[in-house]
Amino acid sequence: MIHKLNPIVYLQIASIFFIVQFSACAQEENRITPLTTEDFRFDGPLGSDGAHIVEIDTNYFKITLDHAPNQPGWPNKLNFEIHQNAKGNDLTLEVEFEGGPGMSFNEYAQSWSYDGLNWNPVHWKYGRDESPQYDILKLPVFEEDHVYVGTQVPMSFEDAEGMKKKWEEHPHTSLHTIGESIHGRPLYRLEITDPTSPFAPENRWVHYFANQHPGEHNSQWRMAGMVDWILSEEGEDFRQRSISHFIFFMSPDAPTYGWYRVNREGIDMNRSYRPEGSNREEQTHEAYLWQKDLEELMASETPVTTIWAMHTWQGIVEPLLRPGPEIGSTLGPWTEFRDIIKKNDPDSLVKPLAVREGMPGYGAVSWTEGPHEQFGITAILCEGAGAFYTKEINVVSGEVLIKSIAEYYN
Repeated sequence: MIHKLNPIVYLQIASIFFIVQFSACAQEENRITPLTTEDFRFDGPLGSDGAHIVEIDTNYFKITLDHAPNQPGWPNKLNFEIHQNAKGNDLTLEVEFEGGPGMSFNEYAQSWSYDGLNWNPVHWKYGRDESPQYDILKLPVFEEDHVYVGTQVPMSFEDAEGMKKKWEEHPHTSLHTIGESIHGRPLYRLEITDPTSPFAPENRWVHYFANQHPGEHNSQWRMAGMVDWILSEEGEDFRQRSISHFIFFMSPDAPTYGWYRVNREGIDMNRSYRPEGSNREEQTHEAYLWQKDLEELMASETPVTTIWAMHTWQGIVEPLLRPGPEIGSTLGPWTEFRDIIKKNDPDSLVKPLAVREGMPGYGAVSWTEGPHEQFGITAILCEGAGAFYTKEINVVSGEVLIKSIAEYYN
């Protein structure tokens, strides 16, 4: 004899079965897989050449950093990607550099991001002054599987290329490729000016902004803030009265390897200028091409008026001035420029402009002292911003400077 189930009982059994199955699926979906060394990549757009990682405990790893080419005392920076399994895990890293005495890897904050666009700061336990060759970094419980980690507020060469493509859509920009890096990446110079301006090109001020140390990313975001302001409605008059050149990476190969200051040949890119004139045999590859390009600009009908070497160092932004012939003659005294910057800086992101006294130890091989000696032009070493931990504040510091340049060079 066959007994039929009461429909209500049948529905109850089915509901229980569904709940059990759903709960099992949810548990499987929410199951946290601890990180392993296979989840880390050190060879992406932001990388660290030669880094070695070992697992110490659950979500606890030790990373040993390698050094820059031909620079045994210069550690590569800690840049990497977790390409899977990050969700639900926190992360503790012991980081060590076993090279000779020289530079450190932990003088600036690190940043982490889920998308490579929006970055969050994270700080070393000890820092350079207390422990220059060993430190610990603790990252929070991640909410997504894919995570990027880098030095300062990172900017890869690919990031810069993406921004340049966006900026190229503006009719007042042009992108010049002056050659290729040792690894074949294009060497870009972005030029901004209004070709329909009533001011003849030879009567416009010409400003040249360049980043020599490819791992000093905060200075690159400072320049991005400058570009965005120049291309805004507020920058319209400046585009008519001036010509601006921007170089975001003098050494575009470096970010993917974590090289902080150097190119593939291990040459410090801010010790690569030759005040006697560019020379293919005596300069590293990229430095020769960049100096040759600058010399061609200086020989054109629109020679450079000011050259800004954009760097990152401790503290807030710090501009140091070598005055050229226009300051105090065609324009007001340099102190007027100083006061304009202060007026445009309500958040105190920039130290008061100061005239640089004496000749620093590295002399005319730098990209401030060298052009000043070779051509007599105004040169500004723009340091600082190591105390800035977000992209947004670095961008604002660039806006402060470019607004002030526009006002003083009006």
